Amino acid sequence: MTRRLLFVHAHPDDESSKGAATAARYVDEGAEVVLVTCTDGDAGDVLNPNAEPIARDAMRGTRARELAAAVAAIGFTRTHELGYVDSGYHEDPAEVPEGTFSRVHLDEPSRALAAIVRRERPHVVVTYPENGGYPHPDHIMNHLVTMRGLELAEDPAADLGADPASEHATTLRPWRVPKVYATSTFPLERLEALHAAMLEAAGESPYTEWLESRADRVPREEPDTRVRCGDHFDRRDAALLAHVSQIDPDGFWFGVPRALEREHYPYEAYTVLRSDVLVQRVEEDLFAGLDVDALDAGVRAPTARGA
Repeated sequence: MTRRLLFVHAHPDDESSKGAATAARYVDEGAEVVLVTCTDGDAGDVLNPNAEPIARDAMRGTRARELAAAVAAIGFTRTHELGYVDSGYHEDPAEVPEGTFSRVHLDEPSRALAAIVRRERPHVVVTYPENGGYPHPDHIMNHLVTMRGLELAEDPAADLGADPASEHATTLRPWRVPKVYATSTFPLERLEALHAAMLEAAGESPYTEWLESRADRVPREEPDTRVRCGDHFDRRDAALLAHVSQIDPDGFWFGVPRALEREHYPYEAYTVLRSDVLVQRVEEDLFAGLDVDALDAGVRAPTARGA
């Protein structure tokens, strides 16, 4: 049977900065790799100083075109867009506009995601940590929607409502995802490895300020899984550069030469949120411990860590 992996991301460009090389690797290995994007990215600003200004009413279309180009670069098997309005970045939750993604009732997008999960039947889902990875309200909501959507997807009594991709969502068989991960884009071990390598090679590092003043945003625990994907960093870079309005080709994301990165940290890291099989840290494969043939035949292993 074919392995199936589903990523749930908040905005256009998150698929490129969080797990893109992992996705490309599994695509090349023959897995079905599916992307869900929750918002339209409409609240984004032009962050690339070399990009042309974009009128506010044109931002949504721009972000959609950039997402399509990034998807092609990575090679996702299928994509789904939930289409919610980008909340924008607000440190004060009271400032988040009504009607945006992080302000809708949790079960609304969760039902939509649950219907996708039932259709796609992934063996592994990747989302964000409980704190969002950083305190963007849409990233925090992304975690909540994913976890609630997974509950609904496996509940035979859940009413998922109308589903445009099928006659009715409730006619789709319930599906329990056996492994659920959070991305860890910049775990401490990655920052320290690349920081030290850059200091030795160039005498300076793009991570100096981060390590000195932004320690609260750095996951300090050892990841549960490191996926070796250095050979796919070029696909990640192509996807990042597809987001012309967001990514400066001379900026932060390209501050470390790729040859140095492949030598010192050729991984993307993940933390287990839930697993029905024993996780033997540190694993090298998101599908470690899973018998996908048995899962697709309806055979479930006893619930293990994090259920």
